[in-house]
Amino acid sequence: MLKDDSGELEAVPLDPGLINSDNALIVLDEYNDTCWVWVGRKVNMPTRMHAIRMARSLQKSGHQVGVTTIGLATSKFVEMMEKDDSDAQVAESIAAFRAAMDGKWLFDDRVLAFKKGSEITAVETLPPPKPRDDGPLPETVEARTVTETEPPRPAPAPPRPAEEISLTVGEKKAAHLLWATVKNADLAYIESVRRNETTGLKIEVPGVMVLEVEPKGSYLEISPIDFGKSDIAKKIKSEYEAMSKSL
Repeated sequence: MLKDDSGELEAVPLDPGLINSDNALIVLDEYNDTCWVWVGRKVNMPTRMHAIRMARSLQKSGHQVGVTTIGLATSKFVEMMEKDDSDAQVAESIAAFRAAMDGKWLFDDRVLAFKKGSEITAVETLPPPKPRDDGPLPETVEARTVTETEPPRPAPAPPRPAEEISLTVGEKKAAHLLWATVKNADLAYIESVRRNETTGLKIEVPGVMVLEVEPKGSYLEISPIDFGKSDIAKKIKSEYEAMSKSL
Protein backbone atom coordinates (compact mmCIF):
# COMPACT_ATOMS: atom_id res chain seq x y z
CA MET A 1 0.00 0.00 0.00
CA LEU A 2 1.33 3.39 -1.04
CA LYS A 3 -0.14 6.63 0.30
CA ASP A 4 -0.04 9.73 -1.91
CA ASP A 5 0.37 12.87 0.19
CA SER A 6 0.50 16.08 -1.90
CA GLY A 7 2.37 14.41 -4.74
CA GLU A 8 4.71 12.30 -2.58
CA LEU A 9 4.31 8.51 -2.47
CA GLU A 10 5.12 6.73 0.78
CA ALA A 11 4.94 2.97 1.33
CA VAL A 12 2.83 2.17 4.41
CA PRO A 13 1.72 -1.07 6.11
CA LEU A 14 -1.52 -2.32 4.59
CA ASP A 15 -4.33 -0.96 6.77
CA PRO A 16 -8.04 -1.04 5.77
CA GLY A 17 -8.55 1.93 8.12
CA LEU A 18 -6.67 4.14 5.65
CA ILE A 19 -9.40 3.61 3.04
CA ASN A 20 -11.24 6.82 3.91
CA SER A 21 -12.27 10.14 2.37
CA ASP A 22 -9.00 11.90 3.25
CA ASN A 23 -6.57 9.56 1.51
CA ALA A 24 -5.32 8.65 -1.96
CA LEU A 25 -3.93 5.10 -1.97
CA ILE A 26 -2.34 2.68 -4.42
CA VAL A 27 -2.33 -1.02 -3.54
CA LEU A 28 -0.32 -3.52 -5.58
CA ASP A 29 -2.21 -6.78 -5.02
CA GLU A 30 -0.51 -9.91 -6.35
CA TYR A 31 -3.17 -12.18 -4.81
CA ASN A 32 -5.75 -10.74 -7.22
CA ASP A 33 -3.31 -9.59 -9.96
CA THR A 34 -4.66 -6.05 -9.54
CA CYS A 35 -3.41 -2.50 -9.13
CA TRP A 36 -6.05 -0.75 -6.99
CA VAL A 37 -6.31 3.07 -6.87
CA TRP A 38 -8.45 4.60 -4.14
CA VAL A 39 -9.15 8.36 -4.15
CA GLY A 40 -11.20 9.74 -1.25
CA ARG A 41 -13.77 12.45 -1.91
CA LYS A 42 -11.79 15.05 0.10
CA VAL A 43 -8.54 14.58 -1.84
CA ASN A 44 -7.59 17.68 -3.85
CA MET A 45 -7.34 17.48 -7.61
CA PRO A 46 -3.51 17.71 -7.98
CA THR A 47 -3.01 14.78 -5.57
CA ARG A 48 -5.83 12.87 -7.27
CA MET A 49 -4.23 13.25 -10.71
CA HIS A 50 -0.76 12.40 -9.39
CA ALA A 51 -2.01 9.21 -7.72
CA ILE A 52 -3.68 7.98 -10.91
CA ARG A 53 -0.63 8.81 -13.05
CA MET A 54 1.77 7.06 -10.65
CA ALA A 55 -0.51 4.03 -10.39
CA ARG A 56 -0.46 3.60 -14.16
CA SER A 57 3.34 3.66 -14.06
CA LEU A 58 3.54 1.23 -11.13
CA GLN A 59 1.19 -1.19 -12.88
CA LYS A 60 3.89 -1.65 -15.52
CA SER A 61 7.11 -1.35 -13.50
CA GLY A 62 6.08 -2.46 -10.00
CA HIS A 63 7.43 -1.11 -6.70
CA GLN A 64 10.68 -2.16 -5.06
CA VAL A 65 10.50 -3.45 -1.47
CA GLY A 66 13.93 -4.62 -0.37
CA VAL A 67 15.08 -7.07 -3.02
CA THR A 68 11.52 -7.78 -4.19
CA THR A 69 9.58 -6.03 -6.96
CA ILE A 70 5.87 -6.00 -6.12
CA GLY A 71 3.04 -5.77 -8.64
CA LEU A 72 5.18 -6.04 -11.75
CA ALA A 73 2.91 -6.04 -14.83
CA THR A 74 -0.35 -6.65 -12.96
CA SER A 75 -3.01 -7.36 -15.55
CA LYS A 76 -5.94 -5.49 -13.92
CA PHE A 77 -6.23 -1.79 -13.07
CA VAL A 78 -9.13 -0.65 -10.87
CA GLU A 79 -9.63 3.09 -10.27
CA MET A 80 -12.10 4.09 -7.54
CA MET A 81 -13.24 7.69 -7.02
CA GLU A 82 -15.22 7.80 -3.78
CA LYS A 83 -17.17 10.83 -5.05
CA ASP A 84 -18.63 8.56 -7.76
CA ASP A 85 -19.76 5.82 -5.33
CA SER A 86 -23.40 6.35 -6.41
CA ASP A 87 -22.42 4.66 -9.69
CA ALA A 88 -23.17 0.92 -9.42
CA GLN A 89 -19.91 -0.17 -11.08
CA VAL A 90 -17.80 2.09 -8.85
CA ALA A 91 -19.65 0.87 -5.75
CA GLU A 92 -19.02 -2.73 -6.80
CA SER A 93 -15.30 -2.04 -7.26
CA ILE A 94 -15.09 -0.36 -3.84
CA ALA A 95 -16.76 -3.36 -2.18
CA ALA A 96 -14.35 -5.76 -3.92
CA PHE A 97 -11.39 -3.59 -2.87
CA ARG A 98 -12.44 -3.50 0.78
CA ALA A 99 -13.00 -7.25 0.76
CA ALA A 100 -9.53 -7.86 -0.71
CA MET A 101 -7.90 -5.66 1.93
CA ASP A 102 -9.79 -7.21 4.85
CA GLY A 103 -8.31 -10.01 6.93
CA LYS A 104 -5.27 -10.68 9.08
CA TRP A 105 -1.94 -9.78 7.49
CA LEU A 106 1.67 -10.52 8.34
CA PHE A 107 4.41 -8.13 7.26
CA ASP A 108 7.92 -8.41 5.85
CA ASP A 109 10.21 -5.38 5.35
CA ARG A 110 7.57 -3.45 7.35
CA VAL A 111 5.24 -2.89 4.37
CA LEU A 112 5.18 -6.16 2.40
CA ALA A 113 1.88 -7.78 3.46
CA PHE A 114 1.14 -11.49 3.14
CA LYS A 115 -1.31 -13.97 4.57
CA LYS A 116 -0.21 -16.75 6.89
CA GLY A 117 0.66 -19.91 4.99
CA SER A 118 1.25 -18.09 1.68
CA GLU A 119 5.01 -17.66 1.99
CA ILE A 120 6.93 -18.56 -1.15
CA THR A 121 9.56 -21.24 -0.58
CA ALA A 122 12.81 -20.80 -2.46
CA VAL A 123 13.66 -23.69 -4.77
CA GLU A 124 17.27 -24.86 -4.93
CA THR A 125 18.81 -24.30 -8.33
CA LEU A 126 20.41 -27.49 -9.67
CA PRO A 127 23.40 -27.43 -12.03
CA PRO A 128 22.61 -28.16 -15.67
CA PRO A 129 23.01 -31.85 -16.66
CA LYS A 130 26.20 -32.90 -18.41
CA PRO A 131 25.86 -33.77 -22.11
CA ARG A 132 25.70 -37.50 -22.79
CA ASP A 133 28.44 -39.13 -24.82
CA ASP A 134 26.56 -41.41 -27.24
CA GLY A 135 29.37 -41.69 -29.73
CA PRO A 136 29.87 -39.87 -33.02
CA LEU A 137 26.90 -38.21 -34.68
CA PRO A 138 25.58 -39.86 -37.88
CA GLU A 139 26.63 -38.41 -41.17
CA THR A 140 24.61 -35.43 -42.28
CA VAL A 141 22.22 -36.25 -45.09
CA GLU A 142 22.14 -33.55 -47.74
CA ALA A 143 18.63 -32.14 -47.96
CA ARG A 144 16.97 -31.68 -51.29
CA THR A 145 15.58 -28.26 -52.01
CA VAL A 146 12.10 -28.26 -53.49
CA THR A 147 11.02 -25.08 -55.22
CA GLU A 148 7.30 -24.49 -55.21
CA THR A 149 5.42 -21.83 -57.08
CA GLU A 150 3.65 -19.59 -54.57
CA PRO A 151 0.05 -18.88 -55.58
CA PRO A 152 -0.74 -15.22 -56.23
CA ARG A 153 -1.97 -13.34 -53.18
CA PRO A 154 -5.33 -11.59 -53.39
CA ALA A 155 -5.27 -7.81 -53.56
CA PRO A 156 -5.79 -6.12 -50.18
CA ALA A 157 -9.27 -4.86 -49.45
CA PRO A 158 -9.71 -1.09 -49.79
CA PRO A 159 -9.59 0.77 -46.46
CA ARG A 160 -12.91 1.39 -44.78
CA PRO A 161 -13.87 5.03 -44.31
CA ALA A 162 -13.45 6.34 -40.78
CA GLU A 163 -16.64 6.47 -38.76
CA GLU A 164 -17.94 10.00 -38.46
CA ILE A 165 -18.30 11.39 -34.94
CA SER A 166 -21.18 13.77 -34.48
CA LEU A 167 -20.83 16.37 -31.70
CA THR A 168 -23.61 18.46 -30.23
CA VAL A 169 -23.25 22.23 -30.05
CA GLY A 170 -22.78 21.94 -26.29
CA GLU A 171 -19.90 19.47 -26.75
CA LYS A 172 -18.25 21.79 -29.28
CA LYS A 173 -18.54 24.66 -26.80
CA ALA A 174 -16.87 22.47 -24.16
CA ALA A 175 -13.99 21.90 -26.59
CA HIS A 176 -13.68 25.68 -27.12
CA LEU A 177 -13.59 26.20 -23.35
CA LEU A 178 -10.83 23.60 -22.95
CA TRP A 179 -8.81 25.21 -25.73
CA ALA A 180 -9.22 28.71 -24.25
CA THR A 181 -8.09 27.32 -20.86
CA VAL A 182 -4.91 25.56 -22.01
CA LYS A 183 -3.97 28.55 -24.18
CA ASN A 184 -3.97 30.94 -21.23
CA ALA A 185 -2.97 28.80 -18.23
CA ASP A 186 0.41 27.23 -17.52
CA LEU A 187 -1.20 24.41 -15.51
CA ALA A 188 -4.73 23.03 -15.72
CA TYR A 189 -6.38 19.86 -14.39
CA ILE A 190 -9.25 18.26 -16.31
CA GLU A 191 -11.47 15.62 -14.73
CA SER A 192 -14.47 13.69 -16.01
CA VAL A 193 -17.60 14.10 -13.88
CA ARG A 194 -20.55 11.73 -14.24
CA ARG A 195 -24.00 12.51 -12.83
CA ASN A 196 -27.29 10.81 -13.63
CA GLU A 197 -25.78 8.96 -16.61
CA THR A 198 -24.46 12.20 -18.15
CA THR A 199 -20.80 13.15 -18.54
CA GLY A 200 -19.38 16.56 -17.80
CA LEU A 201 -16.03 18.09 -16.92
CA LYS A 202 -14.35 19.70 -13.97
CA ILE A 203 -11.70 22.24 -15.00
CA GLU A 204 -9.31 23.59 -12.38
CA VAL A 205 -6.59 26.18 -12.88
CA PRO A 206 -4.85 26.29 -9.47
CA GLY A 207 -5.33 29.66 -7.81
CA VAL A 208 -7.37 30.99 -10.73
CA MET A 209 -10.69 29.14 -11.22
CA VAL A 210 -12.61 25.92 -10.72
CA LEU A 211 -15.45 25.23 -13.18
CA GLU A 212 -17.91 22.39 -13.63
CA VAL A 213 -19.36 22.17 -17.13
CA GLU A 214 -21.95 19.89 -18.68
CA PRO A 215 -22.98 19.83 -22.36
CA LYS A 216 -26.77 19.83 -22.68
CA GLY A 217 -27.76 19.62 -26.31
CA SER A 218 -27.33 23.04 -27.90
CA TYR A 219 -25.83 24.79 -24.88
CA LEU A 220 -23.14 24.35 -22.25
CA GLU A 221 -24.04 24.65 -18.57
CA ILE A 222 -21.17 26.29 -16.65
CA SER A 223 -20.98 26.60 -12.86
CA PRO A 224 -20.14 29.12 -11.57
CA ILE A 225 -20.98 31.37 -14.50
CA ASP A 226 -18.42 33.93 -13.27
CA PHE A 227 -15.04 32.38 -14.15
CA GLY A 228 -13.18 34.52 -11.61
CA LYS A 229 -11.82 38.01 -11.11
CA SER A 230 -8.21 37.43 -12.12
CA ASP A 231 -6.88 38.59 -15.49
CA ILE A 232 -6.29 34.99 -16.60
CA ALA A 233 -9.86 33.95 -15.76
CA LYS A 234 -11.27 36.97 -17.59
CA LYS A 235 -9.15 36.22 -20.66
CA ILE A 236 -10.23 32.55 -20.71
CA LYS A 237 -13.88 33.60 -20.52
CA SER A 238 -13.47 36.26 -23.21
CA GLU A 239 -11.77 33.91 -25.67
CA TYR A 240 -14.27 31.12 -24.98
CA GLU A 241 -17.22 33.42 -25.68
CA ALA A 242 -15.60 34.75 -28.85
CA MET A 243 -14.97 31.24 -30.23
CA SER A 244 -18.46 30.03 -29.29
CA LYS A 245 -20.22 32.82 -31.22
CA SER A 246 -19.55 30.96 -34.47
CA LEU A 247 -21.63 27.96 -33.33
